[in-house]
Amino acid sequence: METTTKLESNKKIAREFWEYFAKGDVQQVEKLWGNDYKLHFPGKTNALSIEESKQVIIEYNTGFPDMKLSIEEQIAEGDLVVTRTTFGATHKGDFQGFIASNKKIIVSGISILRIVDGKIVEEWSEFDALGMMKQIGAIPEIEIVQH
Repeated sequence: METTTKLESNKKIAREFWEYFAKGDVQQVEKLWGNDYKLHFPGKTNALSIEESKQVIIEYNTGFPDMKLSIEEQIAEGDLVVTRTTFGATHKGDFQGFIASNKKIIVSGISILRIVDGKIVEEWSEFDALGMMKQIGAIPEIEIVQH
């Protein structure tokens, strides 16, 4: 039988993870990961390693250095924590080959973290990547013409 204490502890670890991610604090994030941590990330066929995951954090914080994170909701069950987030930021740095547009973005997402013995060992992340790329001007809005 799972205890409320364990579930609350796992939710706290998930909150810390997202707070450190938004600050670009790779060293603190890495302390929360288990040795076999892997990330399932949108657009990637295979799970990312720890080193590849660190590069994701760096890339997002380089492109959006003023990132602010809001945790909208968390649900914990067993060794899983689901977190619904909203990120607000300004595209102030190069990001995935696109120079800074200085446009403000708001992006929502959901992650599932698997936490074992106080360490994050696996993550599944989904967010509105298409909306984000549209907001920075990387993807043009499609005009719908009615006939």
